[in-house]
Amino acid sequence: MTELLGPRQVERFHSIRGEELQRFIQKIVEKDRENENVNLEKGLMKLTNNIVCRIAMSTSCSEEEDEAERCKELVEGSIELTGKMVIVYLLGPLKKVGRWVFMKELKDISRRIDELLEKILKEHEERAKKDGGSLPVRNTYFSRWHALDYGNAHQPSKLVKETLRLYPLGPVISRASREDSKIGGFDIPKETVVLINLYSMMRDPEIWDNPDEFKLERLLVSHKETDKENHSLGYVPFGGGRRMCPGSHLALTISHITIASMVQCFDWKVSGGDGDGGKVNIEAKSSMIMCLAHPIVCLPEVHYNPFVA
Repeated sequence: MTELLGPRQVERFHSIRGEELQRFIQKIVEKDRENENVNLEKGLMKLTNNIVCRIAMSTSCSEEEDEAERCKELVEGSIELTGKMVIVYLLGPLKKVGRWVFMKELKDISRRIDELLEKILKEHEERAKKDGGSLPVRNTYFSRWHALDYGNAHQPSKLVKETLRLYPLGPVISRASREDSKIGGFDIPKETVVLINLYSMMRDPEIWDNPDEFKLERLLVSHKETDKENHSLGYVPFGGGRRMCPGSHLALTISHITIASMVQCFDWKVSGGDGDGGKVNIEAKSSMIMCLAHPIVCLPEVHYNPFVA
């Protein structure tokens, strides 16, 4: 998995990212032409799904709106179930009872994932049998963006890093102790499941100045607050060590190029709704993952159209 999602492999698939991003931006341009709002949660989920599915299976998996919604529900359901199973393993001798309680839910979500993947693979096989087929047209705008090292796009990089510090997707992760140890005066027996609070670690005032403030310059190498030794432990949005999320490089690559394109191509006006005066509601959803309780819906206005010569 590490090899599949490593920097070398991620770079090999830059054309896929460019093609899917081109389609994503084209749809937003059409929304502007029709003066329609864009649900960014659904749009970005569809973009991510298609990139990942094309990398893994050479086919898109969110061509239809209901299919994209099913993917979203399955991902969220899987993460929720994982959180429940972690809690089950903390019950000690009662964990067998806990597994029995959630067994029906586990089988149901596994069945739904199998059905979706089977549908995607069948459609892919049918398309493969057909002769010909037009190749996607590459847009020089997106080619230029992907020719850049994502790490050199400083503004998107700072924005993503600081956002992940304040709002990690997985605020709590679990690990099993490999040996008997003592932490903070507490004895931790071998093979004990331990919950690690990443959210608190990345808001620790002993590591970060004014940790609850959003500061774009905070993680720049040149910034005085940056301390490589401390921040290697204090900045862990993808976990750390050998169990660190193997998809972190792909996630950051997609995030940087997508945000950069959205900012350069459009001006965004947050839709009012519910009398909130057009402000983003950042209320967090009650979940094992950190996400917004209310999706961001915006009215795009084209600032730069990359499809116009």
